[in-house]
Amino acid sequence: MSFFRNLYGFDYMGHKKWWFTISAVIIAAGLLSLFIKGGGNPVQGLNYGLEFQEGTRISVAFEQTATLADVRVVLGELGYESAQIQETPNVAGTTLKGFQIQTPTLSTQAQGELRQALDETFTIAESGGSPIFNLETVGATFGRQVVSSSLKAMAIALLLILVYVTLRFQWKFAVGAIAAEIHDVLIVIGVYSLTGREVTTATIAAILTILGYSLYDTVIIYDRIRENESRYSRLPYGDMVNISIAQTLTRSMNTTLTTLLPVLCLLFFGGATLKNFAFALLIGILSGAYSSIFIASPVTSLLKEREPQQRKLKIAAQAKQS
Repeated sequence: MSFFRNLYGFDYMGHKKWWFTISAVIIAAGLLSLFIKGGGNPVQGLNYGLEFQEGTRISVAFEQTATLADVRVVLGELGYESAQIQETPNVAGTTLKGFQIQTPTLSTQAQGELRQALDETFTIAESGGSPIFNLETVGATFGRQVVSSSLKAMAIALLLILVYVTLRFQWKFAVGAIAAEIHDVLIVIGVYSLTGREVTTATIAAILTILGYSLYDTVIIYDRIRENESRYSRLPYGDMVNISIAQTLTRSMNTTLTTLLPVLCLLFFGGATLKNFAFALLIGILSGAYSSIFIASPVTSLLKEREPQQRKLKIAAQAKQS
């Protein structure tokens, strides 16, 4: 319990430079990794999945029962160990359960060999007299479009968050919230670059989810700060923010821990796609819990302390201490 008491009485705002420095070091390491791996182009510094690359995509259903491991064995025998395989219900618009397979770009001969191997092993199912085997080859242009669309989605999400927080609180709070959101995105991207983990569409979905989670955590603290502005109007703003964080700390910690439990289960026991989603969520949730307290609140406090009334309170408090 002494640990928690120390946390409650901790001067969060008095150590702003430390929090900013820690985050800056981590983000700088991630950005440096992006530039090095991307040959000077940070966008190319990530290990993109086949959804972002040119390649061949196959949608297929079988008459015989097959598992992901069974299909992977067949693909491995043909030399496609890196292929991505995913089970899908209602494949090709039917009621059958099937598989989505993504491989590097296949030649016409390689496509025929792959289809023959799958048919001989599992027997490709038919619908309306036609085999349920759809194949398409995606060029590099499509991958660039996916990356561009993902970046636009994040930019729109950040803009909406800026508008929402400004309307609910004020623009100084919005700046702190956006700083925390950008911090979380950069942390996740940096970790992916440093670890070389594959970026998939599940990663993009997880990052957008993280933005919402981080904002929720930040708004909890912001609500308490707004309530305490009138209650502790004679205190310097930083001291009032310290009290607000202490009052919401238990709730923030409990929310983070309970959220992490199912995420960890997905990470350790889920399939490949779920593990990619869970890994991004894990990094983002931890970063979001940190940024709500150590980025959003300090940035807001810095901006508010520039107000004339808050300057007077801070000078008066410093005079009393001396």
